[in-house]
Amino acid sequence: MRRAPLCNVAPNLWNKLWSSKVLERHKVLWWSILSNALPVRAILSKRMVIDETTCPFCGNGDETMEHLFLYCDLASHLWRSSPWGVMPVVESGARMWDWASFLWNLRTRGVDTDGLFLYASIVVDTIWRARNDKVHNNNMGSLKHYIDSINYCYADYGSSLLKSRQVADTLGWSPPPEDWVKINCDVRVGVESMCVVAIARDHTESILRVATNKLHFSDSLIGEAAACMLALETAATMHHPFVMVESDSKMVIKNLKGVESFWQLENYARQCKHLSTFFTCCNFSYISRNCNFAAHNVAKWAFANNVSGMVEVSTIPSNIFCNDREV
Repeated sequence: MRRAPLCNVAPNLWNKLWSSKVLERHKVLWWSILSNALPVRAILSKRMVIDETTCPFCGNGDETMEHLFLYCDLASHLWRSSPWGVMPVVESGARMWDWASFLWNLRTRGVDTDGLFLYASIVVDTIWRARNDKVHNNNMGSLKHYIDSINYCYADYGSSLLKSRQVADTLGWSPPPEDWVKINCDVRVGVESMCVVAIARDHTESILRVATNKLHFSDSLIGEAAACMLALETAATMHHPFVMVESDSKMVIKNLKGVESFWQLENYARQCKHLSTFFTCCNFSYISRNCNFAAHNVAKWAFANNVSGMVEVSTIPSNIFCNDREV
């Protein structure tokens, strides 16, 4: 396995950060980490009196930036699980800038550092989210859950952010990982109205919730965005911490991920981003229309039968929930 050497801090690498192929919120998180602006306990204790300064995960040292993101047992396991096999050397004295520099400098060894830094960004984001969930909610997932989440996000974000990757349509609908809920959504557009639908399923493919909503206008793009918002509203009522939302509208998914911006979707995107903060982890994914037939069929059925609101699954014809054909 490659190990990070002790490197000198290099402030001139800010440009690399701002031009990197990661989500905008990842860049802000890195900026907060590298500027010592993130409110970890060791930093807070220098500004005010606090009762606890130890790491909320392991309790084996003060919660410094380096301990939390590099040397804590959780961080070590997450770095070690990466496809590149990179891992910080415990007690090496390396700072966060040293680690970022080490990752970027692996380009000289033929490493795809765009992909590596995207993966690293998802790791630090996962650690920070897990830390806040532990501190504020006394809740912590399993190591397997965090690793699965990182790998899923990497595949998801990489398909949009890494131009060298070939983006292919999903071959079929797949259930979410254990402990997650996947919500597929779609819209059926009429002449003067439309119906949006959200179907929540778990890792066993069981249907947990079906929600529909009739809207009295007929813009299909806005309808796709409204369907994603309905998906998040439905997830919020379920109080589930780990949520995936799938839509067959590439424009809407790109907008929700922050990859592209469309002024027509701003209000819905703002609401969706607000709703996503209710969850420990929330991912948005594009799915081929040919793999989203269950949501399409339910939207078509609900529109034809003028159904709106939460729907009892037993009242919907079972053949409608097929994923491979239109009914």
